[in-house]
Amino acid sequence: MPDPRPVERRPCDLLIRSGLVITMDSERRIYRSGAVAIAGSRIVEVGRDADLSKRFDAKQTVHADGGIVHPGFIDAHNHIVHTSCRGVFGSIHDTSSSPVNFADWKAGVTEADEAAATALACLEMLRCGFTMFIEPGSLFSTAAGAEAVERVGLRALVAPTYLWDRRECFDAMPALESQSLMARAPIDRARCLEQLDAELHRIRDPEALVRGYVFVYGVGTASAELLQAAHACARDNAVPLHLHAGYVPEEAETYRNLNGVSQLVHLRDLGVLDEQTVVVHANALDDAEEVALGESGCQVVWCPTAFFSLGIGSRVRFKMAERLRQGVRVSLGTDGSFDGTPGDTLQAAHFVAQSYADPVSAEALLEMQTVNAAAAAGLEAELGSLETGKRADVVVRSLAAAEAYPDNSPVHQLALTMGSGSVETVLVNGEVVFRGGRSTRIDEQDVCQAVSTSVAERAQRLGVDLTGNWPIVD
Repeated sequence: MPDPRPVERRPCDLLIRSGLVITMDSERRIYRSGAVAIAGSRIVEVGRDADLSKRFDAKQTVHADGGIVHPGFIDAHNHIVHTSCRGVFGSIHDTSSSPVNFADWKAGVTEADEAAATALACLEMLRCGFTMFIEPGSLFSTAAGAEAVERVGLRALVAPTYLWDRRECFDAMPALESQSLMARAPIDRARCLEQLDAELHRIRDPEALVRGYVFVYGVGTASAELLQAAHACARDNAVPLHLHAGYVPEEAETYRNLNGVSQLVHLRDLGVLDEQTVVVHANALDDAEEVALGESGCQVVWCPTAFFSLGIGSRVRFKMAERLRQGVRVSLGTDGSFDGTPGDTLQAAHFVAQSYADPVSAEALLEMQTVNAAAAAGLEAELGSLETGKRADVVVRSLAAAEAYPDNSPVHQLALTMGSGSVETVLVNGEVVFRGGRSTRIDEQDVCQAVSTSVAERAQRLGVDLTGNWPIVD
């Protein structure tokens, strides 16, 4: 007989009801008709809608109406201001068709430019179902960037600006170097050592949306002294150390010639390659580096759209699917949103893997954009899945979008077909920051206009002609 005693109801601030909840918990449970109860900034319970609706009295209810509910995606590597490069360069790697190169364009930003670009990029992320990104040390004003992130309502990790003390490897990547960039971020060991912990004050507040970590530019631009100091700083402050490595074959070869050993092997020998370390790109690693990668416990952030843009597919071996099978933790990053959005990353990863006839499953792709990316941020205990005690960073998608059908495989849909038009509601830290396809915190039109004006003014300052090849008639 059913228990006649009334169920004791608990208060909560918000209850998301009647959603197809993809939890990404350790069992990867999916509730066909599920609910998520939230109190303050935390998830207090996830389960069947029939159960939670009886147990909780909510101040506010969000009805998912059968749409997919999932943990917010995390972009594990995004040079956030590079969104403002769209339409400026046919290719950022081209150093001949413009009076300035990509490095000059990066160096030409003002604080207002960075604030405008960051706000736009954050708004775009919300539309794509992202609630956090990791910015790899390319903001000249982290204060302006952080304020923009907080204003829109996302999370971010930020690092000190361009930490490097060697320049030889730039010969293999000429578009990434310019006099103007090196004037703003000098290649100087003393500067870098002094600034290693410059953003770590942000970790003191556990409720902060913007936190600090350690990023050294890498790809051969850091001395052994800088690398070891950065690793020690990250370890002592319990934050991850990220660095670029294996970006293109030419850079990898230059590193071997300079140091007599390939980069990841050198990092291992220096005591810098371990569970604290996150290697970004890893496109061009040799066999010895693959062994070091697998044995070290370090993580990889792969940027598939950047891989496409480099045009190196015929000169490197695709190893990401194999690394996943071997237990290496791989997450996904955008690198720079030059020709797409963060929402394109999952599909780009899928197509790169398919082109090498070594596919990555939809399940693995979602892990790379959620739990693995949270681990790359050093926040696996806080983010990446919908579980009791974790931060309430939640995305609710609408069934009204055409790409929600056929609805027989929600994991495949979420990973590969449900684009930005399907995002209905986004919560960050328990707050609804996006509802009905619109920001709840900022004037979107103002943000869009500000970044367009910013790009036009920067182009004028730098002498860049933004006129296209085809005539525009007013």
